[in-house]
Amino acid sequence: MRNTRRRIAFAAGLVVACLGAQVRAQAQVCSAPLPDDKRQAVLEYIRKKYKLPESVALTFKGEQFVNSTCYRELTFQGKSPVRSWELTLYMPPDERFLTGELFDTSSDPLEEERRKNEAVTNGLTQGNVPTLGPASAPVTIVEFSDFQCPFCRKFAQMLQGVLAENRDRIRVVFHHLPLADHAWAMAAAEGAACAQLQSSSAFWTLHDRLFAEQEGITPDNIKKKLAEFARAAGSIDLQSFQRCLDDQMSLGLVFRDQNLASANQIVGTPTLFINGRRVAGVKDANGLRELVATAEKEARPTGPSGAASKH
Repeated sequence: MRNTRRRIAFAAGLVVACLGAQVRAQAQVCSAPLPDDKRQAVLEYIRKKYKLPESVALTFKGEQFVNSTCYRELTFQGKSPVRSWELTLYMPPDERFLTGELFDTSSDPLEEERRKNEAVTNGLTQGNVPTLGPASAPVTIVEFSDFQCPFCRKFAQMLQGVLAENRDRIRVVFHHLPLADHAWAMAAAEGAACAQLQSSSAFWTLHDRLFAEQEGITPDNIKKKLAEFARAAGSIDLQSFQRCLDDQMSLGLVFRDQNLASANQIVGTPTLFINGRRVAGVKDANGLRELVATAEKEARPTGPSGAASKH
C-alpha cells in the first residue's frame, strides 16, 4: 500500500513537472521575437496584399504581445514621396493569419474605446499648440486645417457660433496642414505659427482674420496681409513677428503638425477629432452641436452597470 502511494505521488510529481515545463516552454515561445525570415515574409505578403509599389518603402517598426497572450501586435511603417503612414496587424500564435482587429471579450468594449480615444487625444494635444477654451472642458476638438481651404473657413465660422454657446464645455486644439495645391497656404501657416510662438490669443487673432479675409488673399499679397493683421491685433510684438517671418522661425511648428498628420493618415482638411474620435465631416452647426453633446455624454464617469453618472 505504501509503495502504491509512493508511485502515485511520483506520478503526480511528474505531471506537475511536465505541466510546469510546458508553461515555461510556452512562456519562452511567447517572449521570443518573430524571426527575421518570418518578418520578411510578412512584409512581402503585405506589399502584395495592398499592392504597394516599389516607390513605397515598407519597414517593420515593432512588435509586442497583447495582454500577456501569444497574440502579436505588429506595427509596420510605409513611406512614399508624398506621405508616411503606419499599419497595425495582429498575428495569432500559429503565425499563419493576420487581422486588422483583435477583440478581447473579457474587457468592456466601451471602456476600451474610451481609453483608446483618450490616448489619441493626448497624442494630438502635446507641445506648443494653439488652444481655445479650458483644459478641463469635457469635450476636446482637434482640428487639422488650411487657411486657404474654403471648407476650413466654413467650419471656423460654424465653430465660432457653437463655442459661444458652450465656452466652458469645449476646448479647441489647432494643427496646421497647408495643402500643396494651395498657393499661399504655407505662408499663412508660417505667419499664424509666428503669432503662436507669442501666445495662443495672438494666434487666434490671426486665425480669425485669415479666414475672414480669405477671398482677398493672394500669393502676392499674403506677406503684406500678415503684417497688416498683426498690426491690427494690437497684442502682437510686431518686430518679433516680422523677424520670425523673415527667418522662417516658425517653420518647425508647421512641419511638426504635417508630420503628425502623416502619422495619423490625414491627407485632407478640415480633419477633426472630437474626444479622440475621428469625424468624417460636419455639414452644419446643428450637426456639430450633436457631436459635442454625444462626446460630452460619453465623457461622463460610468458606474458598475455602464450607465452614465448623473452627478
